[in-house]
Amino acid sequence: MNTFATQVLRAERPLFAMFQTLGTQGLILCANLATGILMARLLGPDGRGEFTAVSLWPQLLAMLAVAGMNGALVYRLRRSPADASEIVGASLIAGAGFALLATIAGLFILPYALAQYDTGVIWFAQACLVSVFVNTLTMIVKQACAGVGRFTRGNAANLLPQVMHLLVLLAVLPFAMLTPTLAVLALLGAGLISLLVILPGFWRALRPRFAGAWKQLPALLSFSGRGSINDLVFALSMYLDRLVLIPLLPPAELGLYVVAFSFSRLLQFAQTAITSVFLSQLSAVEPSEAKALHDRALRFLVASMAAACIALWFVGEALLSFAFGADFVAANPIFRLLAAEAALGVFSQVTVQLFFARGRPGVVSTLQLGTLGLSLAGLLLLTPLYGATGAAAALVIAGAVRWIGLLIAARVVLKHSFPRLLLGRDDLTYLSGRLR
Repeated sequence: MNTFATQVLRAERPLFAMFQTLGTQGLILCANLATGILMARLLGPDGRGEFTAVSLWPQLLAMLAVAGMNGALVYRLRRSPADASEIVGASLIAGAGFALLATIAGLFILPYALAQYDTGVIWFAQACLVSVFVNTLTMIVKQACAGVGRFTRGNAANLLPQVMHLLVLLAVLPFAMLTPTLAVLALLGAGLISLLVILPGFWRALRPRFAGAWKQLPALLSFSGRGSINDLVFALSMYLDRLVLIPLLPPAELGLYVVAFSFSRLLQFAQTAITSVFLSQLSAVEPSEAKALHDRALRFLVASMAAACIALWFVGEALLSFAFGADFVAANPIFRLLAAEAALGVFSQVTVQLFFARGRPGVVSTLQLGTLGLSLAGLLLLTPLYGATGAAAALVIAGAVRWIGLLIAARVVLKHSFPRLLLGRDDLTYLSGRLR
């Protein structure tokens, strides 16, 4: 047992790196759950809705700024490890430039997106956009660590901001009543503190170089450009519901939806492991082996996600009441739908990595764009009719179409047969052998 724990902590083999990343995601979910419970009980549905309307933008715009960069960075680092310092330097240059453009765009968008809120709330949201640069740099640090196999450092960079947010909230509560503004400041401050903590170690470990970075920019931006649509669509898909609901729903109903959404993300604890460790592994093997790894991972995820969704369907209402209070029990129908959508999102991300490992991000981008359009149409159609529950239903439909479309594309474009989805004895034998 001690040997197993040591191997997980070192993360020197892909499977143990996956376990470490899953463990990190479990800790992140615990921290986020504790933070969400704390804010929901102290802010109530109205305050929780306002917090979401303001805090959403720095993270969303940062994701848009690094669109295509995450996959490109891991791919280039795996293919050209001797040029790692210059590749990381190029990613930092590109990330800073795109972050500036995203921030400028946000300054113009916010007055329209937050039109139902007071002028003071809009000004505060615009001031918070300075955190776009912090979030962008943090994302690049995490992906660079994954690209060179330093999963422990990357996982620490992923975990620290979430834990720090909870600690900052707990630190300020004895001195002030929690308000949406104070909760947002705690979130952004935690992100900055965490970046300042992890940046020195990252710099010593990867030693970014800017002198030769310009030579790496064309290849990095070429892959990034081809995969950017996928990442743009993925980022917008993650936030599209709230982007639509912020102007359409009153803060209280938005607060119910946000709590249900965040609670349903418990099912996506494996997603970061999939997009970092899994892509790194698939990029280093032959197509036939990559296909076998993809299919096996998908079977394990289908089994685990189906069991989790069934359990949450029956105990969701009791959990919402226990964790967030009686005011949030009304979110249970929304939560049930969003749990299914979260599982579908994990399945899709597995297959997306298969396309990236084969250097075909453009195929995924096309499919993602179509799914985004379907999601937007569904949200605009069902939200006015059924409120937040209609929005959740629209996301389930779009998520199912997206995953099915990816599997069909894998058969047509990559010439892969449809994967078997049910676990077999061979899968259990494989897992047992890899754990030894």
